Amino acid sequence: MSRFLYKYMTLRDDFFANPMIRATPANHLNDPFEGRFSTQQVRDAIKNHDDFYLHQGVGIYDDVDDQQIMDSMVYLQSDIDELGIISFTESYNNTLMWAHYGNEHKGVVVEFDFNEPFFVASNHNVGGRATRFKKDFMGTCFELPEKVDYRRDFPDFKRPELSAPDNMNDFHWNKFYKAVLFTKSIDWIYEQEQRSVVRLKDADLIICKESKYLCAACKADNNIQVSKIKDDRIQITFPEGYEAHEEMGDQSIKNEVFLNVNDPHAMYFFKINPSAISAVYFGYKSIFEQSLINIKNNIHLSHLENIFRMEPDENRYQFSPKKIMPS
Repeated sequence: MSRFLYKYMTLRDDFFANPMIRATPANHLNDPFEGRFSTQQVRDAIKNHDDFYLHQGVGIYDDVDDQQIMDSMVYLQSDIDELGIISFTESYNNTLMWAHYGNEHKGVVVEFDFNEPFFVASNHNVGGRATRFKKDFMGTCFELPEKVDYRRDFPDFKRPELSAPDNMNDFHWNKFYKAVLFTKSIDWIYEQEQRSVVRLKDADLIICKESKYLCAACKADNNIQVSKIKDDRIQITFPEGYEAHEEMGDQSIKNEVFLNVNDPHAMYFFKINPSAISAVYFGYKSIFEQSLINIKNNIHLSHLENIFRMEPDENRYQFSPKKIMPS
């Protein structure tokens, strides 16, 4: 992971008043191959799992049957459907990225310093780093960004070292999840992506379609705020670090809320540690005056001095940052 990573975004003035970042459901990304896997990949992985445990003396030899494959496919897809992707890139000055993800240069790029905790409520110590979430035994979540692997072919799980556990303490699907979540077509290589993978149920704010079941789940705790917004949508806001205070696992309120968000257009946001914001680059078409006011008024961003507007270069097909300061 690089120390500094960048997020291209549509400019939302309120981002600098209350920094939050959106996690896109893994099954709703703009690449239709995201999160996909085949029956052959699953069959190969299961065979290597079985061989590993057999050699450890805790398994028995048995052919992998079709029902086992189908059951595993459902199980794996269900896990992936509960995940959200937060995408970063290694450059703030990629013209294609500005056009595709920076709202055609009307947006903003935010630089994050990953020497700082990224999320608020980062009270856990994982590998000497302050993190919000504990180490994930299941191997589906990666709070700290990791590089995406670009290739033409789908991940191959035929070789044991690519799918079997390394030891008895590893969850047997760890390598499979990581390969599926961090591999993309070579056609996307211009993005230079590094990504975090989080559980959608851990979001601090959810915007979704209103339903009586969802509202009933939220009423179980008066600390959860529910407000109506336009049309038939609501905004659900949890107290900071709410999931850390729940000890009920799958019976938690956050899990109950997530299970009742039956809305393919739902949006999931996570609170960002303001100290992790180290620079801001406004697109050359951005209207950013209100954002500058919000930066100045947010005491948690008083450290932020690197604020730029991108300007077309006079001699090259690229943009150059010009420093600006809040008035």
